[in-house]
Amino acid sequence: MARRFRFNTGPGRTPDVGALRQAGQRIEALGYSTFALADHFMIPFAPLIALQAVADATSTLRITQTVLNQDFRHPAVLAKELATLDVLSEGRLQIGLGAGWMRAEYEQAGLRFDPAPARIERLEEVVVILKGLFGGESLHHAGRHFTVDGLRGTPRPHQRPRPPIMIGGGGRRLLSVAGRQADIVQIMPRISRGGPAEPERDPFGADTYLEKIDWVRAAAGDRFADMELAAQLLHVTVGAEPDEEFESFYQGFVRQRVDTGVGAVPTREELRASPMVFVGSLDEVCAQFVDVRDRFGISYFSTPLGATAEALAPVVERLADC
Repeated sequence: MARRFRFNTGPGRTPDVGALRQAGQRIEALGYSTFALADHFMIPFAPLIALQAVADATSTLRITQTVLNQDFRHPAVLAKELATLDVLSEGRLQIGLGAGWMRAEYEQAGLRFDPAPARIERLEEVVVILKGLFGGESLHHAGRHFTVDGLRGTPRPHQRPRPPIMIGGGGRRLLSVAGRQADIVQIMPRISRGGPAEPERDPFGADTYLEKIDWVRAAAGDRFADMELAAQLLHVTVGAEPDEEFESFYQGFVRQRVDTGVGAVPTREELRASPMVFVGSLDEVCAQFVDVRDRFGISYFSTPLGATAEALAPVVERLADC
């Protein structure tokens, strides 16, 4: 049986607490499942504290992060903050975790930026510690990166056995960690940033998503059937002049790829065929979402970067209970 659709969005980079609360109320009214804040030093608010303001202003909306950088907080501190947030929000927390990727903010903050394998290995250890501290028993953990000697996590999270954990990533190593440890896996393009890995030839193509889902499935084993698959949408145009809007998007996408040098530039036809690009009437776009869920098993979608919550609202209204 297919999972129900869920949709995620955020408020943009608002520095105003009133606007933050109003965004939460608006996003809840539009039918979104989750409200997300990013975890970067240049973002106006610290996500865990700001999300409590959103929880106080709403009643059903789940709060999450896309995603917490595991290098910014010791896991024992993070476990306490997350458990507290789950209690204060009365069980509406969804945890988002990542290995960290933006070298510039590490350097600006004076944090050591380890090679990707070390950061990913540390992420898995962080998740193991979080799960242990959420369990209510004293935790004894002696790992390569952290030692926890008899610490009991308090408070206990409101949700049992714990809040769901999402890990997002694009490389095989990170997605394998997600397969072993996460409840929700967000399939992303791989970030090379000049590292040793070659840029992906077709990061938004159907075959690329299928291959990455296979990596998750192999690592998850029997757990895979209970996991939720997620993805960041690349572009959605519903209604009038969808072809013109797609062409405008494509030209901007090409300029951004060329300017940043992050990888290959897909052709117009390749990008239009991506499972993360939806163009057409409301009926056509909703049918595309159902097709992607049927073909890939992805049922939890985040709005495209820079898109407003209202842009996807007709789709959310139509599919949120399907």
